[in-house]
Amino acid sequence: MSAARGFSALAKTPEERRLLGSAIAALAERYGLATKVAREPELAGILEEFIGRLQRAFGSLARVRGKRILDIGSGSNSSRSPVTGKRTAQFEPWFSRLVLELGGEPVALDAGDLAGETFIHHRVDLGKPGALDFLPAASFDGVQDSRVFGSPEFLAAYPSRGDHAHIKAELARQERRVLRPGGVLIHTDIA
Repeated sequence: MSAARGFSALAKTPEERRLLGSAIAALAERYGLATKVAREPELAGILEEFIGRLQRAFGSLARVRGKRILDIGSGSNSSRSPVTGKRTAQFEPWFSRLVLELGGEPVALDAGDLAGETFIHHRVDLGKPGALDFLPAASFDGVQDSRVFGSPEFLAAYPSRGDHAHIKAELARQERRVLRPGGVLIHTDIA
C-alpha cells in the first residue's frame, strides 16, 4: 500500500483526495516518508493532525494554495528524541513540507538545522525577546506553533519551566502582530 493511499481517508472531496495524494506521494519520494513511518509509526498520527488543522483553518486543503503560513518551532533535520537521544523523524519540519506540497508558502522558524529544505526558513532562538521582530507585521495568512515547548532543542536550551511563561507571552504577541487581517491562527500550544 502506498503512503498516499493511507492518508486518502482524510480527504473530504475528490479534489482534496487528489491534492492530498499528490502531496503525500511527493513527501514519500523526497523524504522517505513510508520508511520513516514504518520506523516511527507515531509520525503518521502527526501528519494526520497537521492535515486536520489545515482543513479546519482554511475549510479545505485546496485553499492552502497561495497562502503564506508561518510555522513557529517547525522542527528540524537535526532533532533527537528526548527519550533515546537518537535522531527522530517526529520533529522534522513536516508541517512546512506539507504546506509547500499543497501549494502554500511556508516560512519555518526553528533553532535546529533546516539546511537543504526548499521552503523559506530561519534559524531562530524562540526564547529571546524580540527574536521574531524581523518578520514584517501583517504578513501571514496563517500562523501555527506546535510542540515548541516539547521540542528537544527548546527543552535543552530552556529546561526551566520558569522561562516558559515569558516565552509564551512573547510568542502570543508576535503571532497577533504578524497575522494579516482575516488571517487564522491554525494551532497554538501557547494558550
